[in-house]
Amino acid sequence: MSDAAPARRAPSKAVRLRAVWYRHWKVYSKFIVANATPAVLEPTFFLLAVGFGLGRYIHREFNGLEYDAYMAPALLAMTSMYTAAFEASYGTFIRLRYQKAYEGMLATPLTRHDIFTGELLWCGSKGLLFSSIVALVLLAFGHLRTPWAVLVPAIGFLNSIVFAGISYLVTSWVKNINHFQFYFTIGLTPLGLLSGLVFPVRELPYGLEYAAYATPLFHTIETFRLVVSGPAHTSVAWAWACPLVLVTMAIVLGALGVRRMKGRLKA
Repeated sequence: MSDAAPARRAPSKAVRLRAVWYRHWKVYSKFIVANATPAVLEPTFFLLAVGFGLGRYIHREFNGLEYDAYMAPALLAMTSMYTAAFEASYGTFIRLRYQKAYEGMLATPLTRHDIFTGELLWCGSKGLLFSSIVALVLLAFGHLRTPWAVLVPAIGFLNSIVFAGISYLVTSWVKNINHFQFYFTIGLTPLGLLSGLVFPVRELPYGLEYAAYATPLFHTIETFRLVVSGPAHTSVAWAWACPLVLVTMAIVLGALGVRRMKGRLKA
């Protein structure tokens, strides 16, 4: 009989992805109150200051809604967008460049694809969590107007996958951590303001309106608007197609982002 020990079977794909997800959860949950506070309070303060404060001086309806109710779905989109964008840009870059965390992971049965797909799912989970918390705040203000609002966590998950994928693409090119300021200041900030957060995109100058329709955040906001406010309060007649666009973007951009980061880690 041979004295050789039987070869151990490698963990399944699901087990490996769960290991990556759990690693991020353990690190994040150590300071979850401090980490979660900005993601929850910023949209709440924005709703109070702009929605209720400025809204008192705006004597018109937006999509048939009071100003604060009009803004509510967009706040859900902004929360899940920034949650994923910060994690997959600054967080990923720090783990890659400074902590060398991925090199340690590669010493285990994890592959490069496992590492970044698991991290992508972690970003989606954060979007799900914070969208749910903000939705509870909106519920307290009476801004969840349809039973379809139970889908808010799922939409938050998809939106975070979209922007984690986009942030992966940015991170795969960035050589200096300070360059992320361009991404957030020139990219995400105007994207948020011009995608239906503070006013309907149809009121943009000719040409910019159609540019807004091409942005991923517009489709997320309209999807949230469908389930939170109802179809009668969407910005476009074809809002029913926005959830399909959102799912497609999550699959395509998530896959592209993972592919680019795999190449960055190999290099």
